[in-house]
Amino acid sequence: MPTPFQIIDKLNLPQPLSVIHIGASLNQEIPIYQTANLNYCLLIQAIPSVFEQLQSCLKEQSTFLAIKALCANINDEEILFNIANDSDYSSIYFINDATLSLDPNLRYIDSLKMTAKTLDSIVYSTFDSSNTFQLLVINASSAELKILMGSHNLLSKELCYLYLKVSEQPLYQGGCTLEEVTSFLKLYGYNLKYLSLVYKGFGDAFYVKDTQFNLPQTTANIALNKPASQSSLSRWSKPDDAQGAVNGTKTGKYGFCTRREANPWWQVDLLSVYNLTEVRIYNRIDRYRERVKTLRVLVSSDAIRWEQIYDHGGREPFGGVYGNQLIVWTSSTKARYIRLQLSETNCLHLDEVEVYGHPTTEGIQDSD
Repeated sequence: MPTPFQIIDKLNLPQPLSVIHIGASLNQEIPIYQTANLNYCLLIQAIPSVFEQLQSCLKEQSTFLAIKALCANINDEEILFNIANDSDYSSIYFINDATLSLDPNLRYIDSLKMTAKTLDSIVYSTFDSSNTFQLLVINASSAELKILMGSHNLLSKELCYLYLKVSEQPLYQGGCTLEEVTSFLKLYGYNLKYLSLVYKGFGDAFYVKDTQFNLPQTTANIALNKPASQSSLSRWSKPDDAQGAVNGTKTGKYGFCTRREANPWWQVDLLSVYNLTEVRIYNRIDRYRERVKTLRVLVSSDAIRWEQIYDHGGREPFGGVYGNQLIVWTSSTKARYIRLQLSETNCLHLDEVEVYGHPTTEGIQDSD
């Protein structure tokens, strides 16, 4: 998984000078922060034993501050905090079947009654107004939304970047989902820029407050109803088969289908060069999902010179209309043509393809 600093670098945005991390652990994140040249780093941890380790390790480092606290949406609320045998899964919520599917041996070994604090109250009672934070990292076992709801001032006035653990379905009883978090953050102007769901719909999401950097807002699928083509037609194809992947309709079945051949491809012409932000690819999920395992994504401004920006590399097939679709993060890439191609002999078929971005000032004419 890329670190938030690597994602920010790829987006060509300024690196943060200060970080808040809720749920930090000693061995994972601290070495990354120690090499990031931060002005200060606030680490908030509710588990007493982990907090003591952090405090002991960082006592000689003036740019780091560890605080023992439980963050929530309301100040002074009494909350039962459940400590798991794997501390990363400790939570204010109870384990459900989704959590156990990640680790069947997971169990709670202790619980503590704690007085919760909002993140706003912790930060503004600890730091004066001259200290501002740009990056917030939260690993809170499905309590991310509850914490964000107690961070109104930070979200409104300071934070530029958010790096969160997310899941498509609640991993804990009463926990939040990716959709709920994303919808809430849109109210503050944050947009999803990177998403990696690696296992059972669980993974990492990175959000940027575009208005902080005067970034153009992406609101529409720029591939919708644009001219599309494919390497061949199958016996199941319609005359305009390739358009089935950019017609705006997701069915879970195939929108187009090539015949079985070496390195089949499908592509869309955006009719102008765009600064791309992401490509979303919805797999066929009714059958033959595995045929996408060697999928590659290539881009071009002239349909002659192609650059590969993604290779699925034989990994497990991605999902489609019901979740876990493939999202290829393409920030800083300029292109007019998007091509999807297999690296083997097979049929290529997908449900739908969406492309997001904003126009460049370049006037590229038709390649033919």
